[in-house]
Amino acid sequence: MKYLVCVITALCIVSTIQLEEETTENSIAIKGTTDMGINNFGLNLLKTMMKQNENHNVVISPTGIAGLLAMTLLGSTGETYNEIAQLIGFSEDILKNRMYHEDFGTRLQSLNSKETMTLYANGLFVNRNTTLRQVYQTYLERVYKGEAFVTDFGDTDEAKTVINEWVKNHTQNRIENFLQQPLPISTKAVLLSALYYSGQWSHPFIPEYTKQLPFQTPTKEVLVDLMANFGQFNYVFSIENGLHMIQLPYNDSVTSMYVIKPRFPKTTTITELLNRLDFEKIDNLINQMSRKKCVIRFPKMELESKLDLKEALKALGAQSMFTPGVANFAVMLESDEAAKDTEDNLITRISAGDGESRTLKQMVDRLMNPGVHVDSVMHEVKMSVDEFGTEAVAATSALMARSAETFYADSPFYMFIRNENTKLVTFSAVVYDPTE
Repeated sequence: MKYLVCVITALCIVSTIQLEEETTENSIAIKGTTDMGINNFGLNLLKTMMKQNENHNVVISPTGIAGLLAMTLLGSTGETYNEIAQLIGFSEDILKNRMYHEDFGTRLQSLNSKETMTLYANGLFVNRNTTLRQVYQTYLERVYKGEAFVTDFGDTDEAKTVINEWVKNHTQNRIENFLQQPLPISTKAVLLSALYYSGQWSHPFIPEYTKQLPFQTPTKEVLVDLMANFGQFNYVFSIENGLHMIQLPYNDSVTSMYVIKPRFPKTTTITELLNRLDFEKIDNLINQMSRKKCVIRFPKMELESKLDLKEALKALGAQSMFTPGVANFAVMLESDEAAKDTEDNLITRISAGDGESRTLKQMVDRLMNPGVHVDSVMHEVKMSVDEFGTEAVAATSALMARSAETFYADSPFYMFIRNENTKLVTFSAVVYDPTE
């Protein structure tokens, strides 16, 4: 089976840094919690979007979205800063957050690999009449490898073309027209993150066994191409949580897909199941998995999603960044009335870790608000799942014994792709109908 995923997330800021390394016990503790905070954020976002798109497929890139929000957090202050930090599991402590940014940035860059065919990139497009703080740009480039570009948002068609070209180039030409309409003429900055993954299964599905079989959606039964696989897989059946989960590894040795289903889907829906879970529980279940003989049925599918995440993020508590007059990105953009020398000196002190956290936070919160807010957070994901490779029938037939565990994805399920080195969930989806 081959799996191809690409995602693009854009945050549009319209009108209306705190970091360096510390090798302490706190930094060691943070390195053990960054991935959990990001993964919990992704699961909470997925649940929120399930409520807003009832009984419809939802597919997102938790890591891609969190990367964009981390870049936004880096340039924010006041209530905007506090809400974003809480949302993605960072700290409101302005100096401790330096370690979260450093750790997350390192994990994001380690995703980039020719061996795993994973590509991650960040971009920041700033209006030519808007001044980006140099200290923010420098830190963005160093920690998140974010590219900064000057763009004339007054020429709306040209700005759309430039951004769409960046998206196309960073998703291997899979997303060609990310912006369907020009951005508002009042746009001051656009933050972008792109994540692309293409992988082949370590244990390919068998094309000869793919056949159309019933799939029970929440409202009807549909016929779906269900692929077949047999063999030894990591598997867990949890009576306590009423679920079973299987791991489908890729041949790069560092990436895996995990699929979770209610053990008894007629009595427990996927929504009810996910509402009982957080990522700590899921991580514990992964640690309990063991090698089992398994018979697997999994749908062949093309998933695509293009959404504005604004309402979902607001529902999760990040409201001020969308509110004119309240949103504050004073660490990212200079105010027209800013006392530039004084403010840049303060931000440089934070970047160097020079001072007491609470005092610096209070001083940053008093920076002149540049008067911009987030207009939208656009997110597009494309996923393709199909067979790749063949195994001899004789080698697999013995595994179709009664002693084998059966994992049939023939009703709604939750799946996610995790990089085993960084522990970051790069893509996740809840699938109600593979034909949608």
